[in-house]
Amino acid sequence: MNIKLRDEYLLKRRKKHISQKELAEYLQCSQSLLSRYERGECGMNREKEKMYREYIDKK
Repeated sequence: MNIKLRDEYLLKRRKKHISQKELAEYLQCSQSLLSRYERGECGMNREKEKMYREYIDKK
């Protein structure tokens, strides 16, 4: 996911009051990994990125 799209989804997640903990549990990853991903410090595989976007969009 490109940086602009990542930032957009970070803002959506916060606006919808979805915690990193909640989303990390859904993605079956650690909260620290999700935080690093949202800050652009690491990437996520395409499947997890898709799950990330879908979860935020559906909430």
